[in-house]
Amino acid sequence: MVSSNMEDLKLCRCDRCPSYPDCAADKNILLFCIEGEAPCEVKRRGCICPSCPVHDKYHFTMTFYCADGTEEVRK
Repeated sequence: MVSSNMEDLKLCRCDRCPSYPDCAADKNILLFCIEGEAPCEVKRRGCICPSCPVHDKYHFTMTFYCADGTEEVRK
């Protein structure tokens, strides 16, 4: 099981994603790949997960964690 830490938070790019949901921005929610999906609807406008250092660090393979949940949950 992967758990978030400050290093991952600094590497995270969720807030730069075109699909980053407004409700997450209001609460500064990040690291969907580790923490889980957003607490609101996500409008899929593209995904930058594959270019994120956190995604690479943990060898994740999926995308749209903000909408679909963590890799661990979806396996």
